[in-house]
Amino acid sequence: MWDVTRLYWNRKSIWLLVLMVLLPAAIFTVLIARAVRSERTQVAHEKAERQRQIVRLVEEDLKSWLFSTDVASAISRALFRFEVEGDRVVFPDFQLSLPSSESPRRFPFSPATPGGPPTAQSIAESYYPRIVVFLRDFKSGAQYFLRLKVLVVRLPGRDQGYVLEAQPVLDRVNQRLTGLCAAAGCSARLWIGDFRDNVSLPATDAFGLEGFSFFQVVFYEPRSAGALDVRQHAFVYAMGLLVLITILGSLLVYRAVSQEARLSQLRTDFVSAVSHEFRSPLSSIMALSERLESARVRDPQQLAEYHHVVGQESRRLSALVSRLLDFAQIEGGRRVYSFERVDLVSVARDAIESCQYTVRPGRIRLCGAEAAPLWARADRTALQHCIQNLIENAVKYSPVDASVTVTCASANGSTVVEVQDRGIGVPLAEQEKIFEKFYRGRQAADLNVQGVGIGLALVKHVIDGHGGSVSVESRPGEGSCFRLRLPRAEG
Repeated sequence: MWDVTRLYWNRKSIWLLVLMVLLPAAIFTVLIARAVRSERTQVAHEKAERQRQIVRLVEEDLKSWLFSTDVASAISRALFRFEVEGDRVVFPDFQLSLPSSESPRRFPFSPATPGGPPTAQSIAESYYPRIVVFLRDFKSGAQYFLRLKVLVVRLPGRDQGYVLEAQPVLDRVNQRLTGLCAAAGCSARLWIGDFRDNVSLPATDAFGLEGFSFFQVVFYEPRSAGALDVRQHAFVYAMGLLVLITILGSLLVYRAVSQEARLSQLRTDFVSAVSHEFRSPLSSIMALSERLESARVRDPQQLAEYHHVVGQESRRLSALVSRLLDFAQIEGGRRVYSFERVDLVSVARDAIESCQYTVRPGRIRLCGAEAAPLWARADRTALQHCIQNLIENAVKYSPVDASVTVTCASANGSTVVEVQDRGIGVPLAEQEKIFEKFYRGRQAADLNVQGVGIGLALVKHVIDGHGGSVSVESRPGEGSCFRLRLPRAEG
């Protein structure tokens, strides 16, 4: 009763411990989620500020380069220049003068891009109409014309301007972006027109230049940055690791305490089963001893029957004591085996004869005796007890009229003993557990079959100590086949 109460409180302690561990883990998870969101917001804000600063620097540099008359400025790479003199636009390099007050509609835009160097004809047909529009709409500044792929620039405070191809602008700005982005840990490029029209553009952020609405600076995420940047996300990783350790720790503690509770219950069941196993033969021996001592029984046949039952129960009690002592020695690591060269068939035959006292004649059959001798290196007594244990289990868990077959054979360089029955069988989920100490199958408990749960554990310990293996093949309702495999001893 005390063990059951302790088990009950152990289970309560398990759930209390799990609650105490998982609740902080849940709180940590919420805190991590909030920290991640806050960190992402902060990172996004800082990134946007860095990008805006880069865009401002690039725009200042572009303005200085476009609207300067220095030797290294953009005017030195112009296709041609133009000047505004009164109501006319003069192209001094081509000795061409055209009225600036004319309506552009009289000079329709040419749909084709002029090829080759500019000429007086291409200026009059393609460039001049656009320059007139530019001069009408802008007092100074720059304007990009997509069909010509050129930039028309008018110098501030002057009646002068020039036409520049787009590629030098792209090269200049992209070179400047490369230098600025290297220090910021990002990359960017200058695009002309609305970047959203280009569906193949892998952009993450884009900013238009205030003075040049036709230019877009597009930023890209560097390949090396992201969620795997440990230094950038150190806090998140640390919190995540803490939660993981907390959960794993709770699971390990839960498993350990559950295992301890399970072992406590198994020990309680073992003590109960051993008490029952001892009580049954002792009760029979004591009852028959009182009758024999009273000298009231005088019939020779009845006296012989009483003596037979007393001897049978005594042997049963002795076998149980021997099994418990063997188990204690094995658990304490004190069991020493006396290895010798033995005939497996002879050992199996002795094990069958030891079981004949409790089994009707002919129920246990030995197969493979003609293959004798099958030599193995083993402790004869320990091996006989293993086979005898398997036979007794087969008899206990089989119908009264069902036969038990013991087969000895040689296979793949090993000697094999198989004990097969037609009993209740073992479910697949329990076939590994039945070799654990104190474990008894659910069907055995339901059928109230006597046992203490150490027989198969002893078999496994002994066979493992001999360098062999034990296995089972079984189907519920069809029977079981236990197989002992031992290394063969050379003749």
